[in-house]
Amino acid sequence: MNYAPIHTSNPHQADRMWLLLGGRIEPVRGTGEKRYLHEQFSHPLRTNGRRQDVPAKLLSRLNQLLKVRAANDPRWTEG
Repeated sequence: MNYAPIHTSNPHQADRMWLLLGGRIEPVRGTGEKRYLHEQFSHPLRTNGRRQDVPAKLLSRLNQLLKVRAANDPRWTEG
């Protein structure tokens, strides 16, 4: 897998990528926020679910997940 950093302002695309990378998204009741959970991060990320952009912290975590996944890709380690 080739690693290329993600730069997107589309929240639907970011949410889809988060789910494809093994994360979960939970709505926070009564606040309009979203909680992003993943087993590789000890603390969940809370974002405003009403905004139509992607927070920098979410992009950072997506890029971290992609980087770890690319580093562990067996196609690069097999001889």
